[in-house]
Amino acid sequence: MLDINMRDISADYYIGNAHKWFCNPKGCGFLYVDSAHHSLIRPLVVSHGFGSGFTAEFLWSGLMDYTSYLSLLTVIQFWRHYNPQKIRHYIRSLSREAGEYLVSQWGTGLLSNIDHFCGLMLVQLPAGVLKKDDAISYDDAELIQNELHHKYKIEIPIKVIQGVLYVRVSVHVYNDINDIKELAAAVNEIITNGGVCKQKQQQ
Repeated sequence: MLDINMRDISADYYIGNAHKWFCNPKGCGFLYVDSAHHSLIRPLVVSHGFGSGFTAEFLWSGLMDYTSYLSLLTVIQFWRHYNPQKIRHYIRSLSREAGEYLVSQWGTGLLSNIDHFCGLMLVQLPAGVLKKDDAISYDDAELIQNELHHKYKIEIPIKVIQGVLYVRVSVHVYNDINDIKELAAAVNEIITNGGVCKQKQQQ
């Protein structure tokens, strides 16, 4: 999501995953360590390359499945073909549009300033989505998440932060604003139907 160059930010260490936003299969990530610190860092699993230098010690780790690493080149080619800057611009623009749309439809707000978000954001769910009067818990968030998944075929995380329910909206190149409109309509329908309750979910 961020256009980062290790030299530009003078990073000592940087860790990232290649799944999710980068779209590679799970299990592939990277560890950047400035050469000045190579002697301080060792892998958790000692394997074939032990004692042969920084890269060799991390390169081969026992019986790990390397399939996700082998697919990384194809993912990099995809990003280069479609231009990383263009992809980032689309994702950020859609994320902003999604946040503004949901806030306007639900009359709620964002967890933080809209400029603080990149490809995902937390939008407060409106009152009435949950049929409950006492304190909101993790289990309550799960009920709403399951309702959206099973009834509306929408897969999206619901979070509780300081007793407030939020939907974590993530967008990518395969999304458009119609996906967000479906989410807004589904939540509004749940409210119209009286909200999600444990009794309803257990039936």
